[in-house]
Amino acid sequence: MQAILFCDKMTECIPLTDCPEALLPICNVPLLARLLRYLERSGFEAAVLLAADSRIRRMLDSLPLQMPVRLARSLTAVRSDTPSLLLRRLCVPEWEMGELYALCGREPVRLFTPDGSFAGAELHPAGSAFLEPEASVVPQHARFWRADNPGGYRALQQHLLGTGTERRIAEGVRIGKDAVIDSRTVIGADCVIGAGAQISGCILGDGVQIGAGAVIEDCVICHRALVDRDTVLQNTAVPEGVVCSAHARHRRMLRLEPEDGICWQDPKWNTPAAALRAGAAMTVLDGALAVGCTDKAGESLAMAAAAGAVSQGARVWFAGCCTLSQLLCIGRMTGCGAFLCASGSGMIRLLPFGRDGAPLTTAQAERLQQALDAELSERIVDEGVLSDASGLLPLWEEQCRALVPAQHPEITVSCGEPLLRQAADRIFAGGTGGQITLALTADGTGAGAFTPETGMLTREQLLLIAALSVAEQGEPCILPADFHPAAEQFAMQEGIRILRQYTSSITAAVLSARQGILTDGVRLFAHVLRALAARKLTLAQAAALLPEMHTVRRTAVTSLTRQQVRALRRYAGPQMRVTLPPHSRLVRIQAHADSMEAAAELCAGWEQHLREAERSGQ
Repeated sequence: MQAILFCDKMTECIPLTDCPEALLPICNVPLLARLLRYLERSGFEAAVLLAADSRIRRMLDSLPLQMPVRLARSLTAVRSDTPSLLLRRLCVPEWEMGELYALCGREPVRLFTPDGSFAGAELHPAGSAFLEPEASVVPQHARFWRADNPGGYRALQQHLLGTGTERRIAEGVRIGKDAVIDSRTVIGADCVIGAGAQISGCILGDGVQIGAGAVIEDCVICHRALVDRDTVLQNTAVPEGVVCSAHARHRRMLRLEPEDGICWQDPKWNTPAAALRAGAAMTVLDGALAVGCTDKAGESLAMAAAAGAVSQGARVWFAGCCTLSQLLCIGRMTGCGAFLCASGSGMIRLLPFGRDGAPLTTAQAERLQQALDAELSERIVDEGVLSDASGLLPLWEEQCRALVPAQHPEITVSCGEPLLRQAADRIFAGGTGGQITLALTADGTGAGAFTPETGMLTREQLLLIAALSVAEQGEPCILPADFHPAAEQFAMQEGIRILRQYTSSITAAVLSARQGILTDGVRLFAHVLRALAARKLTLAQAAALLPEMHTVRRTAVTSLTRQQVRALRRYAGPQMRVTLPPHSRLVRIQAHADSMEAAAELCAGWEQHLREAERSGQ
């Protein structure tokens, strides 16, 4: 007998972001892995997974099974004379095989839609069974355990823990001194539990951090969330990747990461009230703001943020629907010193950025945090002005088109944002000769290029080619502070100048804003075409001039303090960068080398020093 499992359902029981139900961790074991092991023990000859995505496939690669498991796109593609168990909803089953076979009828199985019409699926032979745990009649002692809400999720974990055979604490967990964790709590991999924390009846996802002195009871804390020190939580589901603080009024959740920008998240995700307050707080960064949204769904949120900024006397330029790169260009045209972009699909997020879209500095992040915590004035400041900036988008398009040389190869644009793809098609229209595929990121800030001769050229490689064009204007090309050191070698070879964009360098910030290649993928590729035309090179010939550049980035979880991690930076080589996001135990490691193996070895070596320091308690 074979099992046919439907893997097309996304979990809805806890606020995980885009998680297939098949990968829902049940006592630190994915639901699908648990079900497949049960089927193998029960004597099934094979299993077929329908609509399994890439994440499920990767999980299968690491799962030791003797039973063959194959993938299929749809049920109509599964043809077999073997009796089959069709399980429409994945679950943790509890039944004996005798009870299972009692479900099997003598007639072929047909599938129907909820309105009673035939679903068009293949007939399965006599002896097959179609089970849908929500509706199927099962024998008295057979049970389907599944999770439909946070309460049910906890109940399922407690039931399995009662057997005494489940692994309660995963690998890589760090538990502080005097922390109390009861036997009903399940802890995922790489979690950090602070000193004196008290945890009972909870489920902690991978990478969760619990602050010292926190008290949490009967809660579901999703992956990479942070519960601040001295926070008290009861019967709460904390969404994935947010910060829950005892000191935030109305239990607001704010994640501060200057390396990546700021993501504002309300307990009910983003609301107009939260956006209004965030926009008002943004005025502490600058008195002129550019506000936009990446799709129509975020327009109301962006307008609420603009209204909040205007209420505090700011001058706000509202750009409507546009990409981040276009919003940054509009901000430069209008002299704005801060940006607020509503982006995302499904859940819309407010993403603030500093001047020219650069990551917020620690000081800026602290000022914004203080403004969000403060009671903002409710009075309306008369000097505030809201202006329409959507009419400036054609000007951005005209500026980019002016950079494109008259003679250039044929360009095919690939981009997940339709409006940006259409604009790029217009900008690069009229090419002849060899074909280049331009891949733009959805927010418009990055780009890659592909030809059969060169393969895929990364953004870093395109930046070095674009530097040849910038040098023709008699000024140095501005590159990110953490760009590969091989850039200086390339600059000496080609006789051009390169400057790094450090936070304290006002000159570099001004030049970077004028050049725009760090924040605008379209402008970056226009400079690449200018460099190719000026030197009469093909993209393959230009790529041959570039040095070998390889970068490896890793993220590690540590129980050390920020001061202790800073002390370990002495082990980092000159081509490495170690950063620590605020309010986080995550350490980000970046290493440059002339091969991927060498860069990975640098990261691994520094991480080994980190683990040795943790073991020694330094």
